[in-house]
Amino acid sequence: MEKNIKDGDAEQLLPRQIRLVQSLADFQMACSAMEFICELDEDRLVTRVERRRYRCFEDTAVIAYGRAFTNANNLPLLSFKQIKISPSSDERALHERLLERRNKVIAHSDADRQRISFTTECFSLENKLVMMPRWDFDDALEFFAEREALVAWFGTLMSATSKRLFEQVQSMSEIRFVRDHSLIVSSGAEEG
Repeated sequence: MEKNIKDGDAEQLLPRQIRLVQSLADFQMACSAMEFICELDEDRLVTRVERRRYRCFEDTAVIAYGRAFTNANNLPLLSFKQIKISPSSDERALHERLLERRNKVIAHSDADRQRISFTTECFSLENKLVMMPRWDFDDALEFFAEREALVAWFGTLMSATSKRLFEQVQSMSEIRFVRDHSLIVSSGAEEG
């Protein structure tokens, strides 16, 4: 069984507890990104550039969400069991779609999920035949119709994760935990 260790008078967090804290940050980021998309009126026409801007927020939501449920160096996956929730069938379907989108489209470019077109058109320019390439790609919002359901789902996860973290720290003494990669100084660094 894992046991928290003491560093001086303060306990340190276990990897599964660090995962809870990091997951809270990830779910908040996903929720903020999706709330931004919720501000978009579904009847408003947007330019392709604007749509791509919203797509950036959607991709951010998918990436942040997926981080909690993806292997990370020295951190375990978050599970629904760990935060004591049982997703409904609709929530489970959203979860699966989010992870599939992350794994097959955003984090990777799986051929079976690509939506691109590429054509060429031949024309004459200064008495010389020139082949002009044209391409198009999918920049649609995959989760626009479910944006409000996603915000609600992210809220459920934040609440459950916060509650679980609260429960766990009640049996611990004071905790002082900081992990900040920007504070780490390399011991082998040479000064110039």
